[in-house]
Amino acid sequence: MVVLLRGWFLIAWGSLSLLLALPLLWGGLGRAWNEFDWAGGVLPDQAWRVDLIYITTKFGPAMTIAALVCAGAAVWWWRFCNKPKWADLLIEMEAELRKVSWPAAGDAWQSTLVVTGFTIALVATILVYDIIIRGILELFSGVA
Repeated sequence: MVVLLRGWFLIAWGSLSLLLALPLLWGGLGRAWNEFDWAGGVLPDQAWRVDLIYITTKFGPAMTIAALVCAGAAVWWWRFCNKPKWADLLIEMEAELRKVSWPAAGDAWQSTLVVTGFTIALVATILVYDIIIRGILELFSGVA
């Protein structure tokens, strides 16, 4: 169930991004349906609007496309998660994750510090080698 809800969240987020990007890509998609000449040609302040949770947008082609993509992807994701093969895989994965012995907070923090220290040392080593090799190449090529 968590996988299904997370997928739906990502689909909704992607659809919202699509809704905001479409008018930037094609300016006409940002107009409301009733702003088109064939549908009444009203002024922009009289355009149909939709109040979503935290944004207000015009009800037009961009909104319609984003809503259809959201609905289609949500149905597809629900169907994908409910296929017996994938459902069994998710159930087995959850069972295996319950068997894992997770490290304590102190052990996880210590491992994080070790990995961070090693990464910093590796970056510093590569930086020193880069400076040395660049100096040698500039010395022999005469390029500053």
